[in-house]
Amino acid sequence: MKKPMFILFFNFLFVMVYAQNVKQDLLNRYFEVTTNEKEAFFYRLSQSYNGVWAYTDYDSKSRVVRNGYFTDSTFQVQVGPHAFYWEGKPLYKGRYVDGKPSGYWYFYNQKGVVYDSLHYVVSKSKKEEIPGLNENEEEEKKKTLLLQEEHLKKDTSKAFVSVEKEADFPGGEKAWAKYISKQLTFPDLVLATNKPQRMSVEVQFVVCSDGEVCSVEAINSSTPLLDMIAINAIRKGPKWNPAYQSNKNVKAWRRQKISFIIPED
Repeated sequence: MKKPMFILFFNFLFVMVYAQNVKQDLLNRYFEVTTNEKEAFFYRLSQSYNGVWAYTDYDSKSRVVRNGYFTDSTFQVQVGPHAFYWEGKPLYKGRYVDGKPSGYWYFYNQKGVVYDSLHYVVSKSKKEEIPGLNENEEEEKKKTLLLQEEHLKKDTSKAFVSVEKEADFPGGEKAWAKYISKQLTFPDLVLATNKPQRMSVEVQFVVCSDGEVCSVEAINSSTPLLDMIAINAIRKGPKWNPAYQSNKNVKAWRRQKISFIIPED
C-alpha cells in the first residue's frame, strides 16, 4: 500500500517542478538511481547550481534524507557541504572535496544538538571553494569548538615519525585486535543502506610520551558513521605503551587500518 502512495506523490512532484528544470530520479535503498519502481526506497530532486549539481534525497514520507552537491548530473563525485538526516532529524554533516570527506564532520543527537565530531585529513582541490557553499561553516565551527578540544585532543607539537621502538598497545597485537573487534559495531542504518562489501578506514594518531592518545584523524573513509566508530575506538581506548627514542619515552605517530565487512542479508 505504501509503495503506490510513494509513486503517486513522486509523480505529483514532477508536475510541480518540471517547469523549473529540476531533475528527478528514483533511488534504490543504496541511494543509486534506478528506473525500477519496485526497487525505489527514496527519490531525488536535483538542479544545476554554480557549476555543480545541488540535490536533495527524500524518503517515502517526503522527509529529507540527504542533501548536498555533486560535480555533475551523473551523481558520482560528491563535493562541498553535505548533510544526512534520518526520520526528519539531522544525523551528521560535513564537507566533501573531490568525493572524499574532508575537515571536521559533526554528529547530532535526537534533539538536533552536536554531540560528537571527527576530523579527516584535509584534501586540497580547486573545487574546495565553490561560491555559495560555505555559508554555515563558521557557525558550525563556533558551535563545536569545545567538542574539538574534548574529543579530538588536537596536539600540534612535534611528534616522531621514525623511532627506535614504536608505541604499542598493552598486551601486544593480539590484545589490540581483540580490543578493536569488541568496539566495532554496525549501526542498523549502515546495514540498511550499504551493499554487502568490505570497507576500510585508515586512522592516524599520536601516542604521547605518557601513552595518552591524541590527534586522531581519518586519512580516508568507509562511511562517516563507521569512521566515527573506528575513531572513537582509538581515542576513547586505554593508554598505549609510548614510543622509545634516545633512552626516553617520546611522542610518535601511529597509523591503523580498520576494515568493516558488511554481510549478506
